[in-house]
Amino acid sequence: MKQYVGLDVSQKETSVCVVDEGGKPIFQGRAKSDPGALAALLAKKAPQAERIGFETGAMSSWLWHELRRVGLPVVCIDARHAHAALSVRMNKSDENDARGLAELVRIGWYREVAVKSEASQQVRSLLVARSRLVSMRRDIENQVRAMLKEFGLLFPRSIAGPFQRRVTELAGEGHMLWPVLTPLLSVHGHVCQELERLDARIQQLARADETTRRLMTVPGIGVVTALTFRHTIDDPGRFRSAASVGAYLGLTPRRKQSGETDLNGKVSRWGDRLLRSYLYEAAAVLLHRTKRWCALKAWGVRLAKRVGMKKAQVAIARKLAVILHCIWTDGTVFEWGDATTAK
Repeated sequence: MKQYVGLDVSQKETSVCVVDEGGKPIFQGRAKSDPGALAALLAKKAPQAERIGFETGAMSSWLWHELRRVGLPVVCIDARHAHAALSVRMNKSDENDARGLAELVRIGWYREVAVKSEASQQVRSLLVARSRLVSMRRDIENQVRAMLKEFGLLFPRSIAGPFQRRVTELAGEGHMLWPVLTPLLSVHGHVCQELERLDARIQQLARADETTRRLMTVPGIGVVTALTFRHTIDDPGRFRSAASVGAYLGLTPRRKQSGETDLNGKVSRWGDRLLRSYLYEAAAVLLHRTKRWCALKAWGVRLAKRVGMKKAQVAIARKLAVILHCIWTDGTVFEWGDATTAK
């Protein structure tokens, strides 16, 4: 007899529900949110489990990998999809959510999420940490600029080491703001040092990966963007076509159709925000800083004249995602084409 299991995972405890083929509950209880404890309970209460489902969350990747190692048929369900199904229940509880998840995996009405490999998860953590440090550095620099501006002290744009030197030149030890600026500059300097270490590590990872080096042949795509794309997508074969990568990253417009009404809205902004922002920046680099012409840049310039620069950058970011996926799967590099015909 086939059995289907729903797991409602929390930090300390996980609510477990086991149902049979007809949807009749066989077992409902709790276990510690530990792969070993869950595997022992499922071996006892659901030895013939066909599918074991739980929602995406902070611990889902870890649980998925650990339970897969012991041979359990686990599936990770999109939390938005699960919420839409579970929200129709009158009473909200962990037990009811586990029962609802068991029903979802039993009838097959769910969207399975592709869990990243452990190697990609590790690199993603490195990239997210770098992004946080960049944000911290920018926040400190903006705060110092605002404080100096109140005293009429202005200087050109600069970051990292040059920023510290300009601040020291304008407001040295004799200035009344210096006791306030000192701790900020100390933290800023430490953040910059750690950023340099992370950037060196990222450069090393990019040089060692042949796929990342090929992705970097696309104009506007640097080391960080290429490595982020490589380890966010992780497995390009899970997409039916390259065009679906743009939708996966939230770069396609929303659609609202009902009866005679059919409206296209703004881009959905679903998917990975970090990679989406990097692709948007890459589109800006392609349009404004890349001197060499190609068909993609010519198309983007024409589109910007017609619909505006921001919409054009979003469209180019979507095309960049498609091109990167094609280069990855085909094993090729970016082809610039004839510069004379591209303009």
